[in-house]
Amino acid sequence: MSSAPHGDRVVRRIVLIGNPNCGKTTLFNALTGLSAKTGNYPGITVEHRVGLARLAEGMSVSVIDVPGTYSLVPRSDDEAVAVRVLLGDLPGQTRPDLVVAVVDATQLERNLYLVAQLRELPLPLIVALTMTDVIASDGGACDVAALQQRLAVPVVAAPAVAGGAFALKALLAAELTTPSRRLALNVARSDVDDPVVAAEVRRATDVADTVGRAMALRAGMAPEAAAAFGQLALQRSLTATETAMPIVDDSAPGLLAAVPAPLRAEAAARAVQARQQRARSWARDIVTQASAAEPRSLAFTRRLDAVALHPVAGPLLLVAVFGVLFQALFSWATPLMDLIDGLVGTASDAARAVLPQSMPLLSSLVTDGIIAGVGNVVVFVPQIAILFLFLAVLEDTGYLARAAFLLDRIMQGVGLHGRAFVPMLSGFACAVPAILATRTIENTKDRLVTILVTPLVSCSARLPVYALMVATVFAGVDPVFGIIEPGALVMVSMYTLSMVAAVAMAAIFKRTILRSPTPPLVLELPPYRVPRALQIYKAVSARVTTFLKEAGTVILAITVVLWGLLTFPIDHDVKDARDRAIKATELQLPAGAERDAELRAIRNGAGVALVEHSLAGRLGHAMEPFIAPLGFDWKIGIGIVASFAAREVFVSTLGIVYGLGEAQDESSTSLRDAMRHDTRPDGTPLYTPLSGLSLLVFFVLAMQCMSTLAAVKRETRSWRWPLFQFGYMTALALAASLLVYQVGRLLGVQ
Repeated sequence: MSSAPHGDRVVRRIVLIGNPNCGKTTLFNALTGLSAKTGNYPGITVEHRVGLARLAEGMSVSVIDVPGTYSLVPRSDDEAVAVRVLLGDLPGQTRPDLVVAVVDATQLERNLYLVAQLRELPLPLIVALTMTDVIASDGGACDVAALQQRLAVPVVAAPAVAGGAFALKALLAAELTTPSRRLALNVARSDVDDPVVAAEVRRATDVADTVGRAMALRAGMAPEAAAAFGQLALQRSLTATETAMPIVDDSAPGLLAAVPAPLRAEAAARAVQARQQRARSWARDIVTQASAAEPRSLAFTRRLDAVALHPVAGPLLLVAVFGVLFQALFSWATPLMDLIDGLVGTASDAARAVLPQSMPLLSSLVTDGIIAGVGNVVVFVPQIAILFLFLAVLEDTGYLARAAFLLDRIMQGVGLHGRAFVPMLSGFACAVPAILATRTIENTKDRLVTILVTPLVSCSARLPVYALMVATVFAGVDPVFGIIEPGALVMVSMYTLSMVAAVAMAAIFKRTILRSPTPPLVLELPPYRVPRALQIYKAVSARVTTFLKEAGTVILAITVVLWGLLTFPIDHDVKDARDRAIKATELQLPAGAERDAELRAIRNGAGVALVEHSLAGRLGHAMEPFIAPLGFDWKIGIGIVASFAAREVFVSTLGIVYGLGEAQDESSTSLRDAMRHDTRPDGTPLYTPLSGLSLLVFFVLAMQCMSTLAAVKRETRSWRWPLFQFGYMTALALAASLLVYQVGRLLGVQ
């Protein structure tokens, strides 16, 4: 049997596999405790989790929690990884020593279809029954012994929240101590009564066996695995569409292609029917109820669904639930974000005090580059954590599936289904975790469409830009109809524009470059359950860690690069004049508020000249002829360049450009006043409601986030799609901003 090295010992590998929502991850957490780690196989973007479980004294095993799957014929990246782990077909991996099929006892027949497929593989198999405690609480019973006799594999009741991990550990230890080989069950050769069809099925199966043997030899697998892997190849031939994901590379692709398609379809269909019949017979009378009355848990679910899925009450409840989520994202997270901002500022001040004054470039690199870059990442952790806390609670309770169901009709209008709603919702906080959330979308093209349009949703990083421009150019505008504040109307319009743009571009992509049929929503509505605190904590911490790794490294690097663009080349004449003025002021004025104000003015004034002379300043001036038709000047051009690190950097960059220092934010009255008094060469105001609206539209639609591009590159495994995304969003932003400004001028709007 295969095994994996672990230090000086040999640790055997166990795979947990099961349907979504079967309790597999909860059982995994109970087995491994806090030892679990989330990672990716080389070349695979779908996450898997690995943990060490101690079964007995001196006996530990490596437990792998693969994504949930309904079948060994995968239709999504997640399901494909689950199957490839089973087959030992991932880089650096071998087949597991033992497979644990996690089966939801309350949905026995459906879960046993996967067991029927697993039963055909030449891999040691045991079955862990979860949710048996739910059956018991409803007054029912589950005959574990009878199910074990029918399956001919060990079965154990393992309710994850009721100490089931202990019974499972004991069985695992026994199985690994005295493992037994079980013969593969070839369903395609059996369960076919029609002699003519049986002969055709045997022909197709013989070809599949040949392919299986070639696959087995290529992967270094035992020859006895050929029939089982051949059967998977045969099943896959039925679903050889763009939605079917590859399991292993066929070494003899022409063999199956030589078999007529109807024959392959017949063979695969017979195999599916045989497994369904077998799962039905295995599940019959295993679970019994104390009475004919509906189980309490199902009755509770039915009563809640009468409201949650009601055509009127359901959407109202949905709006209320996600209204609370938005309130949490934009209000509850603010105190924590302010605290982080304060800590970053304190760290910068401490670094300036410690670093030698004779090395100003080093001090600037550490404070304005490294510490600022870290702060630009960490400041969003509260919003990311709150977002995934809500999503984890909604998923654990079972409501998230209902939300997808309710929203499916809306998403169908653009060619997507309800599952695409969750990533797009996540985009309101940050596009990086939203991009990661697209992994649950089955169809590759639908997933790409969602990835391409999700950054159009207004993330929280746009808020500082929105707030600054609204407060600067719309503060003196009269209320609309005498009661509606223009700023509020503009803010609502920006969020509306972002959603309309995302939906419109999704519809365009689905009908052009990523054309594919609108997928039907195949969604399980699990029973309502009480969420488990430990599981939610692990889910949230894993997502936050992923965000920090994926976005943090890129933003930190880009922040340092942008620091260089804003710093070099140094105009030494300006620098020397600044230093002379500082020394003169320190000699002329006594220490106090007056001298501090004068020194601040000298440094800020020199900062404006230094930035204008820098590479970023020169780039801003070079951009001015191209962005002037949008109502922008070179100073805005510098802000646009700098905001690629993170959109909110636009605000602090304007603070530097206007000689106010980098500590400015969207609430700084000095920055607003400086912008209001800024003029064009002809003396007209630079910032008007029209130019402000043009800039807002640009930031709604533009891809001003390098960390998002990096996440897209990681998920799509190439630079092709992130470069396309950057190109189309930039073109869309420029065109829309140009349209707003020029049409507004023609109409005489200022």
